[in-house]
Amino acid sequence: MKKALKIIFLIPLAVLISCSGSGNYNGLEKIPVRDIKQRVNRNSNLIETLEASGNIFFDSPEQSGTGWIEIRIKKPDTVYVKIEGPFGISIANALITRSDFLYYNAQENKAIMGPSTDINIGAILRIKVSFDELISGFTAGFSFPDSPDDSIGATSENNLYLIQLKDSKGKQKYLVEPIAFTIQKYNYIDNNNSSIVEVNYSNYHEESAAGKNVNFPAAIKIKNPLNRQTVYVDYKNTEINKKNLTFTIKIPKSASIIKW
Repeated sequence: MKKALKIIFLIPLAVLISCSGSGNYNGLEKIPVRDIKQRVNRNSNLIETLEASGNIFFDSPEQSGTGWIEIRIKKPDTVYVKIEGPFGISIANALITRSDFLYYNAQENKAIMGPSTDINIGAILRIKVSFDELISGFTAGFSFPDSPDDSIGATSENNLYLIQLKDSKGKQKYLVEPIAFTIQKYNYIDNNNSSIVEVNYSNYHEESAAGKNVNFPAAIKIKNPLNRQTVYVDYKNTEINKKNLTFTIKIPKSASIIKW
C-alpha cells in the first residue's frame, strides 16, 4: 500500500565553477581530473529523458511519512513530479519548466503558478534549488565543466576519486567510483564549513539508452544535517530515453488559483 507524504524535499546543488586536487591516491590508479570528468559526463550525457517511479520516505523532527513518487524529466527544459498517497490518491503535482511552473496541492485544492526562479521553486519544494539542480539530482546526471587544473591528478577519499568544485558560497565534493565512474556521494559545504546537503547514490544498474549502457542509481538518500531531514527515494521502475513523454497537470475548476 502506498502511504501519504506531505513534504517534497529535493536536492540543492551549487553552480559548478572551479576544480582543485592533488596527488593522494590511496592505491587508486593515478589519473588526471580531466579523465574522471569526461567519464562521468559521458554517462550523464546519454540520459536525455527519464521516467521513473518508486517509494519515497521522509523523516524529520516535525514529521515522518512514506509515499509513492513519479518523475518525468526531459532535458534540458521539463521536470514533472507527482506524489501519491494511499490507494493512488494524488497528494501534489508539480510541472516545472525552465521559464515557469505549475504546482497543484490536491489536499488543499490549490494551484500555484509563476516564473521558475530559484526562490519560487524553493518555496513549492520546501528547499531552495535551481531548475538545473532538479534535473541533476533526480538523474544523478552531473556534467562537470572544464578547468585549467584538470591536468593534475585527482585526490581520493575512502577508495573513491574525489573532485572538488568551488563557488562564492562554498564547495562541492563528489566521490566517484573508480571502475564505472559513477557518482557515489555529493556533499555541499558552505563557507562556514557546515554541511548543507549530503546525497548518496547506490544500487547502480545498467539501463539501455541511445544504443549504449547507462549506469543509473536505484536508490538516492538525501540528508540535510542542519535541519535533521532525510529523504530516501527507492526507484522501482525506470526507463531512460523514452519517447513522447507527457507533461500535463489537470486542475479542477473548483481549485483556487494563486499567481506569483
